Amino acid sequence: MKRLCTFILLIILEIAIASGVLHALTIKDASGNTITVSPPYKRIISLYGAHTENLFALGLNKEIIGVSRHESYPLEAMEKPAFSYHDDAERFLAAHPDLVLVRPMITRGYPNLMEKLRRFGITVVSLQPRTAKEMFTYWRTLGVLTGREKAAEEMIQRFKGQVASIRKMVSHIPLGDRKRVYFESIHSRMKTFAPSSIAIFALETAGGINVATDARSTHGTNIADYGKERILSHAHDIDVLLAQRGAMNHVTKRRIYEEAGFEAIKAVKDHQVFIIDEMIVSRPTPRLILGITQIGRFLYPALFNNVTDLARNNTLTRANYAEMFVKMAAFPFEIPGYRRIQARKNKAQHLYGDFRDVDYNKIISAYIETAVERGLFQNIQARRFLPNKPILRRDIAYSLFVGLDLPGAGPCKMIDVPEDDPDTAHIAVVAGLGIMKLSEGRFFPDQTVTGLKAYHILKRALELARH
Repeated sequence: MKRLCTFILLIILEIAIASGVLHALTIKDASGNTITVSPPYKRIISLYGAHTENLFALGLNKEIIGVSRHESYPLEAMEKPAFSYHDDAERFLAAHPDLVLVRPMITRGYPNLMEKLRRFGITVVSLQPRTAKEMFTYWRTLGVLTGREKAAEEMIQRFKGQVASIRKMVSHIPLGDRKRVYFESIHSRMKTFAPSSIAIFALETAGGINVATDARSTHGTNIADYGKERILSHAHDIDVLLAQRGAMNHVTKRRIYEEAGFEAIKAVKDHQVFIIDEMIVSRPTPRLILGITQIGRFLYPALFNNVTDLARNNTLTRANYAEMFVKMAAFPFEIPGYRRIQARKNKAQHLYGDFRDVDYNKIISAYIETAVERGLFQNIQARRFLPNKPILRRDIAYSLFVGLDLPGAGPCKMIDVPEDDPDTAHIAVVAGLGIMKLSEGRFFPDQTVTGLKAYHILKRALELARH
């Protein structure tokens, strides 16, 4: 009877494999190891932030049983046990993972840990793409490892669609008008990015021209030595100096402006130095689209911060207004993706990425999060932004008062805004300055606003704040 059951089970498995219900697929990782995946892995520890972010983007959660100690995006990652390659193998073994995802830096630096995990039957896979093309292969590999091939393909096609939209937009900029950029990776060591790197892909997709095309990668990484002398050889050609900020590059604009010899660089003379978070330009995740968009906003603000379509709306929503304000004020995207920053907030407060009514696959999420991080919306509840709710005049008054450095205003009495209204002070300032005008002494605080009206209000406010 037992043999018969086993025989029947084997027949069922053969039919399942033949029909595609179950399948064995083979991948090769960055260390040259060949891994046969059958069935997909269900208990995963990720020791690299990009792996973690991508796994969640593929729709995984319960399958992720551990992450690295620095993860904070998405928020669900902070709820997972934290692991490190400095930990003893026993800590990993106690969690009973079937897959540990690492990157080459870890496999090279901690070979004993990797070997011990493998000895106990745990699959260790090392992955880290260097180019955009490799990034798509990497996403597909994660899909194979986790049984999420369809989700991986959808992620790739969505990203490619977003890239195509940006490329179409910048295609109208004549080549002679394109900004020439030096993209700094590590300021203290005068390093840039390899021309084939993901960061340079982001730059070029946004319409920038990389001046350091002769840079060569260091030890097979995305980083390239360049040196001050070579940078200064392009001094008159560098329209924009862009620097990533992150764990390896704690740079500031001031430090760049005060760097000896950099005063000869055109971008420094013209105050065209910008800082961007490494999480959205160097990590091979879907959030790379935010990095591409932000670079575009630095290089071509008139194009990337255009609000013409928003101004055509008959009734402006909260999401529309967030985008309009951030664009017109040229606020860079806020990316507070560090665990220590998120940990300072309590659960009643909004944490970056926790709005359940905002689609984080869309670029609008970056404008909403930036507006919220800057305090432009009051009474924000955890998990709810209400993006489709119409923006009210009182909301706009609050955002202008909080978000801009407006001059003082004289006393302003309003018939329909009582003194005990919590927004009285904000409204009095913007009305007193003539930014939002009264009609026969009335402000109409709960009236909705058209896109065109909001545009003119923001334009007046920004003009006052800049003078």
